[in-house]
Amino acid sequence: MTEAARSTVDLFAPDVAAEPYPHYRELRDAGPVVYLEKLDTYALTRYEDVRSALRDWETFTSSEGTAFNPAMNQNVRGVILTAEPPEHGALRSALLERLRLTSVRELTAWFHEQADEMVAPLVERGGFDVVSELARQFPTKLLGELIGFSPELTEKFVIGSNAVFAAMGPMNDKTERALGIIGDVLATIAGMTAADFAPGSMGESLYLAAERGEIPHEHVGKLLWNYAGPAFDTTIQAISNLVWALARDPEQLALLRKEPDLVPGAVEEGLRYEPPIQIWGRFCRKDVSFGDVLLPAGSRVAIVLGAANRDERHYRDPDRFDVQRNARDSLAFGYGMHRCTGASLARLQIEAVLRALAGRVRGIELGESKRQLNHTVRGFETLWVRTT
Repeated sequence: MTEAARSTVDLFAPDVAAEPYPHYRELRDAGPVVYLEKLDTYALTRYEDVRSALRDWETFTSSEGTAFNPAMNQNVRGVILTAEPPEHGALRSALLERLRLTSVRELTAWFHEQADEMVAPLVERGGFDVVSELARQFPTKLLGELIGFSPELTEKFVIGSNAVFAAMGPMNDKTERALGIIGDVLATIAGMTAADFAPGSMGESLYLAAERGEIPHEHVGKLLWNYAGPAFDTTIQAISNLVWALARDPEQLALLRKEPDLVPGAVEEGLRYEPPIQIWGRFCRKDVSFGDVLLPAGSRVAIVLGAANRDERHYRDPDRFDVQRNARDSLAFGYGMHRCTGASLARLQIEAVLRALAGRVRGIELGESKRQLNHTVRGFETLWVRTT
């Protein structure tokens, strides 16, 4: 066995977050396991190694937290994200009961109708900010109604969703600000009842199920936070990233206009090419080897999804955005026991927006943009486009 290669790359530094992919390649080339000196963390960046670690929940546990600071790790204790069997199964089943794939598919017509209504006036205007006028508005409206939030509560949870991911990094000013926002959201959840949700909504159903004794009362807030916490910002940035990728490559947009059946695959490719969640934490319980390189027990581990999805060992020409690629096996939603519970709902939203856009525009031209430098999620603060 040999020790891991060492690197001074700081995955959370602003310059790295702004353009991470050259750094990811450097880490992949350095070895299957790399010790990040500035973070006191071991990084896994190659596709097969990341997939293997995500599958092995007993060795690479989430129960010690998925963040890179103790305060946030305390906040996420007890949610599906960090729970282990048998609690994990009970929590996940309770949430999936309200997010069954069959139920999600029943929403297809409504999602597409809403996407058409939102996209049509923006395209007619000829220019708009993808983030604030489309990518943020669409999931905010749809998820807010599905969960049963009032507009005020929806806005609070949208802001809280961004804070969840900002708080996952090392302790600094950005993390501290995000923790304050999360504290406010958690205090709101603690005081909620079924009456705070629209009749027939997913949120109301959670509280009513607890009143009937079907779900332990202490699980209700965890379930609500587990879904609403990460659901908004990831979808917002997945839509923004996909529009950005299509605007940079007119040939790919032309393919989608010519062959609309490529849209579902284009959604998968967008998630592979620019996954909203770039990095996630785990704790290694025992010594484990990747090839002949040791990852020692007791280590904090960075699972770098953004690097794994660009691994040339698994994907041919991975830095190329290709809507004809089969990217269904990307790790954008994770893998294994802790794979994203809302993946099917997120896909449906992204596809609805993409179909509405591809059916109306001949071209998308990039204007001014500004990257969002969140600790975990990659995307944009603003992304102006002109459409023809």
